[in-house]
Amino acid sequence: MKVGIAIPTYNRKELLNGLLDSIPDGFHIYVSDNGNFVTDFLKNNHRVNNIVTHNVVIPMFSNWNASIEAAHGCDYIAITSDDDTYEKNAYAVVSKYVSEYDADVFIFGHKYINGDSAVLGSYCPKRLELHASPNGLAEHFLGVDARMPSIFLKKTFLDEIGYFDDQTFTITAADSELIQRALLLGKVLYVPEVIASYRVWEGSLTNSTQATTKWLTEVDLWTKKIASLAVSSFSESTKNIYDWRLYSDEIFARNLLAGLSILYKQKSYKEISIHLKNNRIPQYASIKTKIRISKYMILACIKRLYGA
Repeated sequence: MKVGIAIPTYNRKELLNGLLDSIPDGFHIYVSDNGNFVTDFLKNNHRVNNIVTHNVVIPMFSNWNASIEAAHGCDYIAITSDDDTYEKNAYAVVSKYVSEYDADVFIFGHKYINGDSAVLGSYCPKRLELHASPNGLAEHFLGVDARMPSIFLKKTFLDEIGYFDDQTFTITAADSELIQRALLLGKVLYVPEVIASYRVWEGSLTNSTQATTKWLTEVDLWTKKIASLAVSSFSESTKNIYDWRLYSDEIFARNLLAGLSILYKQKSYKEISIHLKNNRIPQYASIKTKIRISKYMILACIKRLYGA
């Protein structure tokens, strides 16, 4: 049985080296080198099983797909950014559960770390649970807390449902859409063990684009895809176990809220009003989230009124 880690990388040799050093023995490693920045360096690393090199830079999500395509003969796989890391016991934990349980998707826990590798927080399933389709989606129905380095998918299942949608998404949502697609269609095992660290950067692409209409448009495309998939894949009684109006509006609202938070921290009070004006009001979002959105709107008005 081959358990693999697919790594899409782009010109970050030192971070990639840190990831490779953290991966325990036992995992098969596959790399897609976007722009041919690290291939020569990797040729000296005997632990890397396959390298796909792109001499011309390709779109981000296409590179993620290329890393999966490099994993020939792999039985289970995680797709990991080149700045993430793994725990020393990750292989022992993952191999134990993929051997003992018949599941398509394995959700483990992860830490959130910053650029200095300080721990900011964590996510971990509360208990060991096996869910048949479509019940595995419930825990991540209104937002995806699991992250790619701590999600292992059966490769044949991934081949069946498809990889990242690199035609629809360009800046966000491709990973969340794939995760929710897998949770909706597959048999899912939640495992209460932390195996990886997911890095969060201040000033990253997420921070620079989350308060944009483009970001929210792609969020809407993500939720429409998942809701449509549920409608086409399940019977009336099964697909109605989820409230799809709440689903699409709450996820939109949470992303809108995250963008407003970024603008407020930047003291961009006028842009808060513009951002709210340019995007739809999520009618079916939870009252709690709508109140938090209203709070930013009111605070921004007060700050502008008093010249803060």
